[in-house]
Formats: sequence, C-alpha cells, structure tokens
Amino acid sequence: MGCPELNAGCPANATPAHVVTLGSFEMLETEVTEAQYESVASRNPSCSEPDKSGPDCPVECIGWEWARDFCQAIGGRLPTEAEWEYAARAGTNKRYHCGPDLACLDGVAWYADNSGGTKQCVGTKNANQLGLHDMLGNVWEWTADWYDGDYYAASAETDPEGPPDGEWRVVRGGSFNSLDGATWVYLRGIADPEEVYSFVGFRCVRDAFP
Repeated sequence: MGCPELNAGCPANATPAHVVTLGSFEMLETEVTEAQYESVASRNPSCSEPDKSGPDCPVECIGWEWARDFCQAIGGRLPTEAEWEYAARAGTNKRYHCGPDLACLDGVAWYADNSGGTKQCVGTKNANQLGLHDMLGNVWEWTADWYDGDYYAASAETDPEGPPDGEWRVVRGGSFNSLDGATWVYLRGIADPEEVYSFVGFRCVRDAFP
C-alpha cells in the first residue's frame, strides 16, 4: 500500500509504501448509481444538470453519512482506505491498474481528458483485473477512514482502519474532472464529510465468508 519511493512524484501523504494484510471482502463492481440509491433511499440527491445525469450514472452530491447509511441498509459498509487501494491495484504495483503509462488510462477511466466535463454511465470503461469498473475516474469515492497525512508511518499491519478521528474523510480514485495525476491508484484525496460534492460518490463492500 502506498506510493513506491522509486516512483517519481510520490505525494508525501502516500508514503512510506508498506505491506498490509486484509481479511476477505466483496466489493460492488461499479459505483452506486442514481437508480440504485433511489431504490433504497426513495430520493435522488444528485445535483448534476439533467442532461448530464441518469439512472445508470453514479450518484453524487452524497454526504459521507448518507453513503455509509446506504451501504448499511443493503448489508454492507464503506470500504476502508486499504481495502479500496487493494481493489484498485488489482494485483499490480503501477500508477494505474492498467499499467505504468498514461496511454492506458483512456481505456479504463473517465477523467478530464475524455469525460467532456461530466460524469458518465458506470461500467462503460474496461474493468480492472478483479472485474471492477471505474475504480479510477468518474467520481471520487468515499472511504470509511478519517484522514491523517502521516498515517502510513504508523498504520496497523492487519486490516488498518485509519485514524480514530479527524476533520476530513479520505476519498479515492479521482473523478471526471481530474487530471491524470489524481487518478493514480495510491493518490489520497480528502473531503469534508459534512459537505456534498458533484464529483464524489461511493461504492460499498461487505465481509466475505468462506
């Protein structure tokens, strides 16, 4: 987990790279869509313009607690930051799960260079090696963790859950308006859990049992 020190441009808050061990979990293949959210919460909080939205687009303008509550309502939870990064990496150790070079990003992510400045329907770009779509780009994704820029130096080795408290929550993956550097699998974003953003959504996980 974290940015390999030999990789030029590593953000300080993504170092040191370190090994963690995770228990088994399952993750939704895509970001939660507007239709999925509305079917459970009986409302659609998305604030994108109508012609830039739709039932198969990721739900956004969703506060952290709303995201947490939705996941709990369907028998899951928000992923920890470590779980998210494991899923995004999909067994790789490159900037993008598709490889080390920007040339591959267009095939797997909606970001500033190809999105037209708006979110897109989920699952329309190639999945990663674990069968997960839109782990990079489209909308940032809430995680369960509080943010601490120095946390990696003291992270638990098994199932790390982040700091016990904080001001910001960690978001991961970049969005439709992110430059390529914001879509690195190990880049850590932050967002105010009390606010809503037109470029932040989420996906859920649940513990997997043998």
